[in-house]
Amino acid sequence: MIAIKKHLVRTAAVGALGVTAVAGFVAPASAASVAAPHLVSAGVAVAAAPNTNIQGSPAKWSPTKLSVATHKGTKCTTAKVSFNITNKTKKSQAIQEKSGSGKTTIGTVKPGKKAGICVLNASSGAKGQLYIKGSKSVLTITVK
Repeated sequence: MIAIKKHLVRTAAVGALGVTAVAGFVAPASAASVAAPHLVSAGVAVAAAPNTNIQGSPAKWSPTKLSVATHKGTKCTTAKVSFNITNKTKKSQAIQEKSGSGKTTIGTVKPGKKAGICVLNASSGAKGQLYIKGSKSVLTITVK
């Protein structure tokens, strides 16, 4: 599991969903970022949660904006999934977040797989962004 404290996402690896774990990255958050949300491969995607797809060539987010719920706690579970990412392309897609002046890959979603994302302890109105490596598309996440 990635412990990305005070930034946008934390990743856990579960083979069924195809998110690759990366370890040890910690980055500062700006005041406008979502506080301590997490990306977790949660075994199954949550049907009631909002979803964004990765599709096309070059890969892009669809939709590019999501309003998501936040949950309390320090650990992601399937009960705390705030939204899903579905990779509808034919290749693995690296998910990134801003890190200083660049971007850091936080995980990879395999073709045809889903990853559940949980947002923990974020304030209403907080925003965060995710990127697809090699794409200019941006996913903006706003906490309800």
